[in-house]
Amino acid sequence: MAFKKSSITLPSMTPGTQRNISVLRFGKAGARPKVYMQAAIHANEMPGTMALHHLMPLLTEANQKGLIQGEIILVPTVNPIGQAQLVGNSHAGRYNLLSYENFNRNWIDLSDAVAARVGNKLGADADTNVRTIRKAAQDSLKALKPLNELGTLRVEVQKLSCDADFVLDLHCDIYAALHLFGAKNDVATGTLTSLAADLGVEATMYNDPYPKALTFSGVNSVLWARLAEQFPQANIPQACMSVTVEMRSQHDVSDALGQSDAQNLYRWLVRQGVVGGKAAPLKKLKTAPAPMSGMDVGYSTCTGFLVFHVKPGAKVKKGQAICDVIDPANPHGAKGRTTFTSQTDGVLFSRRLDGYLSWPGQVMYRICGPQPLPHRIGATGLDD
Repeated sequence: MAFKKSSITLPSMTPGTQRNISVLRFGKAGARPKVYMQAAIHANEMPGTMALHHLMPLLTEANQKGLIQGEIILVPTVNPIGQAQLVGNSHAGRYNLLSYENFNRNWIDLSDAVAARVGNKLGADADTNVRTIRKAAQDSLKALKPLNELGTLRVEVQKLSCDADFVLDLHCDIYAALHLFGAKNDVATGTLTSLAADLGVEATMYNDPYPKALTFSGVNSVLWARLAEQFPQANIPQACMSVTVEMRSQHDVSDALGQSDAQNLYRWLVRQGVVGGKAAPLKKLKTAPAPMSGMDVGYSTCTGFLVFHVKPGAKVKKGQAICDVIDPANPHGAKGRTTFTSQTDGVLFSRRLDGYLSWPGQVMYRICGPQPLPHRIGATGLDD
């Protein structure tokens, strides 16, 4: 298959308007491994889109040389609903203004629908089971009749990803180091650590045993783990590595970073056998993967404005001061500051900006720690 660009048309929500999703395909349809990458489901997060902008010419050249062994689907701006959210001279893009849903929540968990279709068809042969489950996932999505634009977006996008071997959902944070979230099963196979090393991430966190929240990357991963739980007698592998890649900060959009990220993604595609060639030696992993329950989340307990003592990517120690919330009306200097400290050794991978307003319950920062924290066990890591 030569390069192909197509468009998914979403149903109109208001007279005279209609939105479309551009889909770019490289390689041969149905070939393996299949990789699906998307960016900007939070539509104001553009570092991933910049990385794909620089990756596409590399794939175009590889396609022309016949090097693409598998199938690659790229969706550089997957959320035209959020792209259109120009509010008060600013681009919003994180929440659906109609329902106030976070665009990266409430994706479709297909495990029950697929289980109902495949329960008596699964056996000892893993390859046959994988093909059966993937077809059932597609059939389950085709059976859905979404009522509106956002529902249609979810169904149509999951049709692109549900049968992939690898799913990468590219995001960013407000102010962050490069980090990613995956599942424990993919740590065991080495696929998650290989991606983390090729991308050069500062922190890698995994859900144990799998994601509980209905994020996009979560539902693509959890299908296989939940089916394996439901049918322990069948040989069901973790046939999809699905991860959220947080590509630094919202402002980290540059040609230099985009080119570097694209080269790293391309090298990873070669290493996975999606693109022909010889991959460079795998880089050393910067930090060992850590459980989500080891993530220290700094919640504010007061109002004021924020001033931080450390930057994203910094290694911190338990008890180290991370930031202060300053009461602007307190005349007593240091007494007007409330200091927040780390509850673990680890890497501070994301935080707010200096000068941000702080309020009780606000997430101020996140730290990747190596061991579970008692107060974090069972928490998803999602706060909005």
